[in-house]
Amino acid sequence: MQYVTVFDASTAGSERVVPFLLGVGLMLLGAYLWFRPDTLVRLGLPKPLAHRSVVPALPLVFGLHTLVTLGARWSATDEAGEAVLGNRCATVEGRVARFHPMPYGGHDRERFEVNGVPFSYSDYIVTGGFNTSASHGGPIREGLPVRICHVDGLIVRLEVGS
Repeated sequence: MQYVTVFDASTAGSERVVPFLLGVGLMLLGAYLWFRPDTLVRLGLPKPLAHRSVVPALPLVFGLHTLVTLGARWSATDEAGEAVLGNRCATVEGRVARFHPMPYGGHDRERFEVNGVPFSYSDYIVTGGFNTSASHGGPIREGLPVRICHVDGLIVRLEVGS
């Protein structure tokens, strides 16, 4: 059977550039507003709120949160990618069984088995592995032939039969 790779952790990661730039931009905006509060006064914010208050600190906090979250994701993605490149992952091949889709709004994990090996993931949990649920456009369906390279259940390469 022919397989098409739909996810490979060793090539994932280009999608992280835009959020990184957003985080840096928020940090720079926050720093600028913190040291130049008159800018906020010129935009109509009352002087007590503009000077060293929570308002100029908000972009700093959100930017820092974005960068810390991305750092955790980059680390996990790099580890998963290294597992693929170093061939340090177990491979299982077969049809998807016991498929339980994740609801669109979350609050559950998508789960399935391939030849008795269980897998679960969620769009809302940051990992370095595959985590696109069927409700958000993911390819996994009951009975689908797949070949999965995984590290302790974390899908680092997903191939779908064609």
